[in-house]
Amino acid sequence: MNAPGLQPERTALSWQRTLLAATVALAVSARSAVGRNSAAHTATALAVTAVLIALAVGAVLRHRRFRHRPADPRPLPHSIAASLCAGIGVAAGCALLTLS
Repeated sequence: MNAPGLQPERTALSWQRTLLAATVALAVSARSAVGRNSAAHTATALAVTAVLIALAVGAVLRHRRFRHRPADPRPLPHSIAASLCAGIGVAAGCALLTLS
């Protein structure tokens, strides 16, 4: 099975993969906002940017905790989680507006 010491490393790597996926989503939404001059496309790009910033802060905090103390059980601050949830909700809502 998995060694107990690998879980923090897998968590840090998953933050990096999620950050990469959000960067791709930002590139797609930014290209869409530039190609189509609409408020919904621009709002989508801005919301994805906010999500990307919150993810970057979370990834940096997680990476620092992993370097200093790999088994640190503390969760990330609630403000990061709230920013991620709100940003993803707004981005999804704006993206749905661009489909119609």
